[in-house]
Amino acid sequence: MSSSLRVIVTGGATNIGRAITEQFVAAGARVAVGQLDPALAAPLVARHGDRVIPLAVDAGDPWQCRQFVDAAAAALGGLDVLVNNAAITGAPALGSLESLTPEFFDAVVRVNFGGPVFCAQAAVPHLRAAGGGVIVHISSVNALRPQRGAMVYAATKAAVSSLAQSMAKELAADRIRVVAVAPGDIRVDTSAQLERELAAKGAVSDVANQTPLGQGEPRDIAEAVAFLCSERAKFVTGVTWVVDGGLLA
Repeated sequence: MSSSLRVIVTGGATNIGRAITEQFVAAGARVAVGQLDPALAAPLVARHGDRVIPLAVDAGDPWQCRQFVDAAAAALGGLDVLVNNAAITGAPALGSLESLTPEFFDAVVRVNFGGPVFCAQAAVPHLRAAGGGVIVHISSVNALRPQRGAMVYAATKAAVSSLAQSMAKELAADRIRVVAVAPGDIRVDTSAQLERELAAKGAVSDVANQTPLGQGEPRDIAEAVAFLCSERAKFVTGVTWVVDGGLLA
């Protein structure tokens, strides 16, 4: 992975996104982090200074996606990698068919599916100007093995994996590779809270405590993303890499 990479990570200040940001910064890259509340990136800025650039974005708003990507590319002096990580996950993503409301459906779809579409759309001119690059969509093992009570969330993650295929074909001529990474059961800051909220709703996880290698860490996903953005993966595009510790085996 080049030490001069210019990277955007949506949702890059928390959980898996934070690990991805740290991975790129450790390799010498500069990273623009997009958050609803950019103050969440303060610890990253304190550690890494101007190598981390926090910017505000609501990934569910197409106009904000474009404004954010353009501002990030301007601050970075160009763009080499876009990681679409921001998503509605955990308890806020739970909702059965019977309880589904138009408002809930719209919110999850706009952020989890619309965000990757419109951030990628905004990123393409910058990646093309750089002579190519990589777009990474963070999918989920739920794209392949849906979580009960999270129907809409699982569908958006399946759509994100499909995006990787479609975009890879469309952008190959521009030397832009597009891949998805599907995490399995990853221990994050909010895992314990999610377990309590699932129990309170009478829901049962279809993922937790079922992984042959045990629970993963955010760094496991970050390492996969870093590899896919490196020259070692220059012939990899249009696929979803499942990083699930054997859950689907």
